[in-house]
Amino acid sequence: MTETSPTPQDARALLDEAKGRAATVRQSERQLRWTLLLIAAMYVVTGILLSFNPRQGSRPIGTALLITFLVALVLAIYLGWRVKAWSRAAVLWFVGAMAAFLVWNGIVIWLSIATGWWGPHAPGIHFGGTVAVAVIPLLVATWLFGRR
Repeated sequence: MTETSPTPQDARALLDEAKGRAATVRQSERQLRWTLLLIAAMYVVTGILLSFNPRQGSRPIGTALLITFLVALVLAIYLGWRVKAWSRAAVLWFVGAMAAFLVWNGIVIWLSIATGWWGPHAPGIHFGGTVAVAVIPLLVATWLFGRR
């Protein structure tokens, strides 16, 4: 069995096609940053809503939280359909960003409780402050995804 090498013109055409497909994958992967931004926005909106009424539990706040989660779910599904192709590296970046957020969020919440920042008599704005610190990894990951 003999194999022939492609001609230089064929090789160039194949390389151009591969570059075009790689560019398409990179463009599609950039949609993942909008998913990270959506998660950050949902987290911030939740923090704002709960800061206004941390302990009483009012019906309008509960309704607003439900609407926030439903809108975020619909938008996440829409964004998921827009990502047509992705690389292993992009999936690892995305999962790594979410893991970093979860770990960081756990540490921030633990420190908020341990230091008394969150407490029975703490004002609601303390919850919002914790959310502002906890969302940092998602914003950094969104920025890094945009630079890829």
